[in-house]
Amino acid sequence: MNEQARLSVVHIIGGGEFGGAEQHVLRLTERLGRNGCDPHVVCLFREPFYRMLREAGIPAAVVPMRHRLDWGACLRLASLLRELRPQIVHTHGVRSNLIGRLAARLAAVPVVVTTVHSVLPQDYPSPVSRLLNGFTERVTSPLTTHFIAVSGFIGDYLAAAGIPREKITVIYNGIDPALWESWACDGSFRTRFGIPPEAPLFGIVARLHPVKGHRYFLEAAREVAGRFPDARFVIVGSGFYWREVDSLIREYGLADRCIRTGFLTDAGPAYAALDCLVISSLSEGFGLTALEAAALGKPVIATRVGALPEIIEDGVTGLLVPPADPGALARAMLRLLEDPAEGRRLGAAAREVLLERFSLDRTVAQTAGLYRSLLEGRG
Repeated sequence: MNEQARLSVVHIIGGGEFGGAEQHVLRLTERLGRNGCDPHVVCLFREPFYRMLREAGIPAAVVPMRHRLDWGACLRLASLLRELRPQIVHTHGVRSNLIGRLAARLAAVPVVVTTVHSVLPQDYPSPVSRLLNGFTERVTSPLTTHFIAVSGFIGDYLAAAGIPREKITVIYNGIDPALWESWACDGSFRTRFGIPPEAPLFGIVARLHPVKGHRYFLEAAREVAGRFPDARFVIVGSGFYWREVDSLIREYGLADRCIRTGFLTDAGPAYAALDCLVISSLSEGFGLTALEAAALGKPVIATRVGALPEIIEDGVTGLLVPPADPGALARAMLRLLEDPAEGRRLGAAAREVLLERFSLDRTVAQTAGLYRSLLEGRG
């Protein structure tokens, strides 16, 4: 094919929340135009992601999917794809994989790419959901031309699930530090939520889901608060698990020390306010929040799970602790409270690694390059 020809790409994603996958798609589609692509995004839910795409000026549409076996939605999506005539359909997430792969086949789209952002069993606590989603993945995954794994950990997971290695490319997520640097001196978050400027602040930025380990963060916070009564804690994000999180805050006696903000359209001021980001996940396909904290030179304490050890070198660019171990998490938090200079050193080192290995420009260029190589392989 002509190297200079622009590529038409339709991304398909649920969009019913704003997590790491949505953040990735937003930044990727904002930049793909500079790399010879014309992206369009289709969401299966109207809020909140569709609105955010429109506000960013990215062409977007909604094809509502009422339930996992909504075949009418599949037909509506196929009709939209025939209208848009993309060369590539790029799916993100289990529902989007199912409907996107089938609709792409019905619309005769030549190439289907699937990005895998997380480990499927960890995303669905219900055994029935795990069984159903695992079945739909096994049945429809042969319709995907090529898989993008957001980390080596995810690449190994796909290979263990039977995907041939030659059909897997690891492309790390990336961010643009310049987008975050404007928040470096922003003090609005502490003012907005009544957090004293001198109070040490630990935070978790994640969707409210059991896999993110909020329970262990709050258990650790209780221990830290016993030693440092001035310490404060913040939980940024939304999700179905919010009632359980609120209950834990009350149970652990943290109601006057822990704030749950709900969904924030822009988390920049929250990161700027933190003294340390905590990632207490039980599994993590990548760990985009670690990069976001690093962009502002903030230290990160994270669990040693999934791809996090690919991003964080223990004692060099952050601190790693065992998962589901609130005692170890608390000890790491206390370590940084007792030695703030170490936190500053870790944050500065993490930012250097971010600039070298995890730039958004690299992610976009690798993705666009893969698109072209797949189309060339199709003749």
